[in-house]
Amino acid sequence: MHHELVDNLDVEIPTAVSTTVAKKEHILEKLNKRNKNRQNYLDVKLEQRHKDNLQLEGTDYFSQAFAEKVRDIETRIRNVNEAGKKKSGGDGPSLDLGRHFADITLEIQELQRYLTTSTMFLSDFKIKACQSIVNELTTRSEDTRARLSPKKKFGFSGRKVAPKTTLNPKLSATTDKVDSSEARLHMATNNVINWTIANRSNEYICLQSDKINGKDITITNLENCFVELQGHAGSLQISHAANCIFLSGPIARSLFAEHCIECTLCVGCQQLRLHSSMKCRVYLHVTSRAIIEDCREIEMAPYNNDYVGIEEDFQAAGLSKEQNNYADVADFNWLSSEISSPNWRLLKGDFISINWEEMRTQFRQQYLDNAAL
Repeated sequence: MHHELVDNLDVEIPTAVSTTVAKKEHILEKLNKRNKNRQNYLDVKLEQRHKDNLQLEGTDYFSQAFAEKVRDIETRIRNVNEAGKKKSGGDGPSLDLGRHFADITLEIQELQRYLTTSTMFLSDFKIKACQSIVNELTTRSEDTRARLSPKKKFGFSGRKVAPKTTLNPKLSATTDKVDSSEARLHMATNNVINWTIANRSNEYICLQSDKINGKDITITNLENCFVELQGHAGSLQISHAANCIFLSGPIARSLFAEHCIECTLCVGCQQLRLHSSMKCRVYLHVTSRAIIEDCREIEMAPYNNDYVGIEEDFQAAGLSKEQNNYADVADFNWLSSEISSPNWRLLKGDFISINWEEMRTQFRQQYLDNAAL
């Protein structure tokens, strides 16, 4: 009887101990998981706070720099106005109005370009207010120039007036324009700003290196187009594109794309931000972390564009070919670090290798070389 009790104790004690250990391990596992989730939450909040601080700092710096540029332009207009009045009164020295107002126009264009490239972190209200100031400066400059310019004397002339030269309607309709910003700026400013490429469909569009090197390229409202950027642009902004292909050389700064549907992008850049887009395939070379927001069904693959002179373009753009973070994507709509975002994935299989020359040829044949070169 004594031996039976001992045997029973020997069986029950280890079983009880193992159950207690299992419970402790389960509790510890739950605590660790809870702490990890809390830490992930804090990390996301910290990153968001850092992002907000950077945006606030950028906005403050923009406000100061913009106000300073505005004051400089206002001073120049005022000085020219006063000098013109003295000259018309016979007191002042000779004044080259054409040169002075040409310089003022260049400064206003530079101010417009500064506003355009800053729209990524400005509110709609700020954009409208600043655009109103730029428009007011333009009007004031033109009014001052008209007031100071010598009036032509009225008289008849026997010379025939040559008819105005008109552009070929087709070329006029498809001429690419220069320097703009995001779609919200385009809408907010009542079409004051022109986009580099806008409102095109079923076209092959090629901008060569002499047109884009170091410049800010902006594209909007494209459907079923093949856009090729040859060279190293300064930055690239794309807004509202559907079923398009964008083939680009390395970009010195950022690619910002929004409202892209069923598009293919092949681009190298320092920073990628993709917003409000779906069913897009991105062949990417990026030296920082790529960012997507409000996106679905995004596929990522390494950049595979190749052409004569690409090494020089990478050097001119300041990008390292050895550093490519195409697989490191931050989805601002997905907070979990344990589970991958369902909004993007890495492209695999035969789709990674793609023959761009063949795609270009097929597209141009399909649309009868309706090209804007």
